[in-house]
Amino acid sequence: MSSILRRIFKGKKVENYEIAIIGLDGAGKTTIVNRLLRSEFIPTTRTLGVNYRTVKYRQIEFNLIDLGGQEIYRNLLWHDSLDKASAIVFVLDSADIRIGEASEAFWDSIQRNERVPVLFIANKIDLVGARAFELIVEDLDLTRAQRSARPVGLFRVSAKTGENFYDAFDWIADVLAGEESRFKCKVRVAILIDLESYQIYTTKFTNIEHSVLDQLNKGISETMKELTKNSTGMEVITASDLQLVVVKNHPLVIGLIIGYSDSVVRAKLISERLMKTASASIEIGQFDSHVLLKLFKKQWPLDIYKIKKNQEKTLSK
Repeated sequence: MSSILRRIFKGKKVENYEIAIIGLDGAGKTTIVNRLLRSEFIPTTRTLGVNYRTVKYRQIEFNLIDLGGQEIYRNLLWHDSLDKASAIVFVLDSADIRIGEASEAFWDSIQRNERVPVLFIANKIDLVGARAFELIVEDLDLTRAQRSARPVGLFRVSAKTGENFYDAFDWIADVLAGEESRFKCKVRVAILIDLESYQIYTTKFTNIEHSVLDQLNKGISETMKELTKNSTGMEVITASDLQLVVVKNHPLVIGLIIGYSDSVVRAKLISERLMKTASASIEIGQFDSHVLLKLFKKQWPLDIYKIKKNQEKTLSK
């Protein structure tokens, strides 16, 4: 994945931002940093003091300030890092019973620097004892934070499994890059292939020239040969100003045609979500291109594509 992204974005200007990552001890801050660096879960030990890491994420560079969450570090180290941060990421362990302490640390921190965007992450949602996200929002009065003038994003995440992880950091990348951000994922065409029945379902959201489609169709045919060797896999094929992200999790293959500078990682996440929901409908024999379109509209976030009514078209299988 990283080699693909490096090839796509090679030579483009990289903007740099200081990101203060804070939260109580044991919240999973360093696990989040490691997933950003390595795109995988890596067991960690408790952070003593502060760690500095730099990671290229999309077309920007995050200078990550990973701050220890014990009270001594909150008093000694947090203030200086918060003062110079371009954004604040506050991480909460969803299963931690120290809600009052976490609430106090959150509000003290974001009031310390009222200029920058805030990403709130309710982490460890994979744990059996994780509190419901709605209760966390209520207990910390997070809707009040969202009513402020600055952007505040609230996300439930598992840094261990990766669930919702990249959605959260796509959000902060979007905010830092501004309105002209290139990190959204506007899907032009969605293709779903059932390898057991060899049915192909397609949904188009915009018109694409036949010559470009021919290139991408050839690409998906060649890629399928490669992916067939394994039960899972991913590949990216480019044609003109578009790219086709092909994701396989046997027996389903999903190909999403997106813009050349759209988020490949977000396209992969969308594909994985579609696979989970589509597989159930396929198993009971209630699936066609109209169902694919409906599933797409249910995906979150809702800005993954922008349909123009006069262009909306669903192709029969």
